[in-house]
Amino acid sequence: MAASNRRSRPAAGTAVETQALVSKVLTMQADAGLTIAMRMPILLQGALGDTRGQREAAKAVTEKVSAVMESGFAASQAVGLFWWGMALNPLAQVDIAEAAAKAANSALEPFSKRTRANAARLSGRKRR
Repeated sequence: MAASNRRSRPAAGTAVETQALVSKVLTMQADAGLTIAMRMPILLQGALGDTRGQREAAKAVTEKVSAVMESGFAASQAVGLFWWGMALNPLAQVDIAEAAAKAANSALEPFSKRTRANAARLSGRKRR
């Protein structure tokens, strides 16, 4: 069998999406660590009966549930858009890795937004 002379198309889109995903994950890790460190004393006070700590615990649970719901919707939308694009234009060259990175990026966005907001709120710094 002869070797193919076809060159693969550049993976610039995939690289950009992957880099954005990695950047988002690393930023989330830093903000999550800060949020946990700042939230633990407040939650401990809530366990001892302080109303501010109990409100913070309720807020944390509510935020996590809503982030999971938003993330599920965002991932479903990204995957749905990919499949609709495939159905409507089956001959197009599609980069599945780029589509997967876009889906992961959109699924992480609700968590990233809340993590960044909590770190800013609890540390007293301004949000970007």
